[in-house]
Amino acid sequence: MPAWAVVVLAVLGFAAWWCFVLWLVGVLSGWGRLTRHYRSAAPYHGKVRHFRSAKIGWSNYSGCLDLGTNPDGLYLGVFPLFRPGHPPLFVPWADVSATPTRGLILPYLDLRFEKAPGVAVRLSAALGREIAADANRAWAEDPPTE
Repeated sequence: MPAWAVVVLAVLGFAAWWCFVLWLVGVLSGWGRLTRHYRSAAPYHGKVRHFRSAKIGWSNYSGCLDLGTNPDGLYLGVFPLFRPGHPPLFVPWADVSATPTRGLILPYLDLRFEKAPGVAVRLSAALGREIAADANRAWAEDPPTE
């Protein structure tokens, strides 16, 4: 087999493996359940915060999320390099609930979704306050002090 063919097969193999792993993370983290109900079909228009972090299920999405807000709802997207298995989402505000929580050290805001009740998106309290302000909601005023 010529050397160029080995290189091409290696690159294609790596790309297929990368897409499979990202798809699997999306399914196991809860993104797939959110996709069934909130997959975004239209282009998003509104304020977007790029390169944000959140925890969805057991998976940390560190610095690869786009979080957007507009009067209608919450937009969640993933940086294109990590997008396989993670289509953009748009959740109407009526389907979003938020609970301020305290981790071992830091306060967080857990977002839950009406049509996917087993999925939680955990944001830092500061990012939660920004989103709450944009949404005109009273979330994350002060996390509980236990």
